[in-house]
Amino acid sequence: MSESPLSHLGVLREGLAFIRRHPFQAVALTLMAMALAQLGPALELASGAGPNPLLQPIFGLAGLLPLEMYFIPRLQALLDAESVNAPENPVRSWQEAFDARWLKTFLVRVGLSVAIGLGLLLFLIPGIVVLTLYGWAPMRMLLRGEALLPALKWSQAAMARQWPRIIQAVLAMLLVALVYQVAASWALDRLLPMVDPDLGPSAMVRLRHPAFWIFNLAGGMLNLWLSCSMLALYHRLESAAVPAP
Repeated sequence: MSESPLSHLGVLREGLAFIRRHPFQAVALTLMAMALAQLGPALELASGAGPNPLLQPIFGLAGLLPLEMYFIPRLQALLDAESVNAPENPVRSWQEAFDARWLKTFLVRVGLSVAIGLGLLLFLIPGIVVLTLYGWAPMRMLLRGEALLPALKWSQAAMARQWPRIIQAVLAMLLVALVYQVAASWALDRLLPMVDPDLGPSAMVRLRHPAFWIFNLAGGMLNLWLSCSMLALYHRLESAAVPAP
């Protein structure tokens, strides 16, 4: 069944195709994601913070920082160079271009994440607006080397032109992630002994129980697929922005 021209749902399949291009690198990143996810409870134990549902996601994000900051964007830059070979990110020198851009891109991602989080926390709608209009700016800066303001304007223009198809594709990705999260929570509830529903399993249990290692491995695979699918979606937005010859 062919994809409708009014749909971007094909990016879900294209994300898998990106992963299959470099299977060994994909396996290595998935194993790295599993190991880094276990740094969260290890940091929690080392800090002596004790059971705290507010600190658990902070420690978890700190553990995954190297993956999100460097290794996944690096794979995206490689796949973009192989797929598009744009002058701003050519195959022959993609590594040099990435090394010159990744830190600035990461800082912009952090800034946008803080703005989105504050908007969601305080007023909800402003956070959604910031995410919707400017969420593509970091990828534009990483892959095409644009400055911050032009990247923000490009993201806003791309969303204005294609927002129904973009939201459709993103919601489909989120649905897959939600199904995985529900299935993992259901399985963990039956594999683990009874725990405090407010605090959840202790850091020691999360560090030692094999189920958490397995689900962190699956979560790493899911995160890699989502990142590759977002790259495929970006390519569609970019090709639509270029007029046909």
